Amino acid sequence: MFRAIADEAVINRMGFNNAGAAALAQKLSGWKKSGRWPRHPVGINLGKSKITPLEDAAEDYADSFRALRDLADFFVINVSSPNTPNLRQLQDKAALDEIFAAVQQLNSVQKPILVKVAPDLSFTALDEILELAAPRHLAGIVATNTTVARPPTSDAALQTIYAETGGLSGRPLRARSTEVVRHLFKQTNGRLPIIGVGGIFTADDAWEKIAAGASLVQIYTAMVYEGPGVARKIVRGLVQRMKQAGVSDLKEIIGSAV
Repeated sequence: MFRAIADEAVINRMGFNNAGAAALAQKLSGWKKSGRWPRHPVGINLGKSKITPLEDAAEDYADSFRALRDLADFFVINVSSPNTPNLRQLQDKAALDEIFAAVQQLNSVQKPILVKVAPDLSFTALDEILELAAPRHLAGIVATNTTVARPPTSDAALQTIYAETGGLSGRPLRARSTEVVRHLFKQTNGRLPIIGVGGIFTADDAWEKIAAGASLVQIYTAMVYEGPGVARKIVRGLVQRMKQAGVSDLKEIIGSAV
């Protein structure tokens, strides 16, 4: 992982390093049995194993879901990480449809299934993914993952960092991720929940995502730079923004800028 400190950005190429779905299932089961399960909703991000061929991707996602389906409140199909070779090819409509079909076939308890998309997709490609939302009973979209694009800079130190391979997150991603959120909200008339991700450091950043159509927001890079206390800072800032706007529920703000 590489920090572009001047831009409050991060480049990572860590991939999906972990011990696998079976090991995670064992750990989560232990937490439940010992009474250590959190009170808040728990989501699991599902990604294809690096060694799994693309033609076997649907089976790979289904196997992971089968092992974990009773141990989380919702699941995110991640086909947009730039750090697993060729993974983003699975954002193709036909490939993605096969993955959704395989997972939903096992989803008898109807756990919410979302999909995480790349900020580098064209609006046309995003629209094709949206065409699968209703027939495959998607619960929402996470917008967005990291980007393979790099912001222009004349700073030699930043140029060195930005030359690294990996996905970029943080402030430089904010505008594009908001653009994607806005497009998805507009195309679905607000009927499909969107989790807005990308460049959220302040209450104003979170407000921008919500006004663009996000029902929920996620933060990652802000925690790298500011620590977990940034979540409290953002929430308190949102409460203040609501008072200034004269609203009592953030739902009134969702999509208000679209």
